[in-house]
Amino acid sequence: MLLESERLIIRDAQVSDAPFYFELFNDPDWIDNINDKGLRTVEETEIYLKDILLKNLQLGGLGFFTVILKETNQAIGCSSALQRDNLEFIDIGYGFLPKGRGKGYAKEATQLIIEYVRTTFKQEKVYAFTLPKNKSSQKLLKNLGFNYKGLQEIFEGEEDCVFEYTF
Repeated sequence: MLLESERLIIRDAQVSDAPFYFELFNDPDWIDNINDKGLRTVEETEIYLKDILLKNLQLGGLGFFTVILKETNQAIGCSSALQRDNLEFIDIGYGFLPKGRGKGYAKEATQLIIEYVRTTFKQEKVYAFTLPKNKSSQKLLKNLGFNYKGLQEIFEGEEDCVFEYTF
C-alpha cells in the first residue's frame, strides 16, 4: 500500500523500519496512551515487525503503515487499519514521535487512511479507540468528524472511548 499527500507518504511497514519503531514504541507517550510492547532492543523490534508483517500479508491491504515526512524522507509516525475479529468494521489508529506532533501530520495521515478504507474496502464506517485520558487524540478524532459513541471494553482489561466515522 502506498498513499501520498502534499507532505506525507504512507507505506507498508518494513523490517528496515525497526530503529524507528523501537523509538516510537518506547516513547513515553506511546507507552502511556497506547501500550508498552516490552520491546527493549532494536533486534526485539525487528522480530516483532517480522511477525506483524507476516500477519499484514494475510490481511489483504490492512495492517500497520509507516508515515514518512516527504521533506526529510524520515519516518515520523505510524497508522493502522485493522479488521478485528470482535468488530463489524475496520478500526484505524495512529501514533507519532514528538517531532511529528502538533503540525497536523496525524490529521493528514488519518484522512488518507479513512479514504483508503472507504474506497478499498467499501465500508460504511470506521472505528477508532482511545484511552479516556488521551484528550489530544479524542480532540483530533472529533476534528476529523468522528462521533463519540461511549465507553466499551474493546481490548481486554480496560474500557476505551469508542469513536465512529460514518461515510
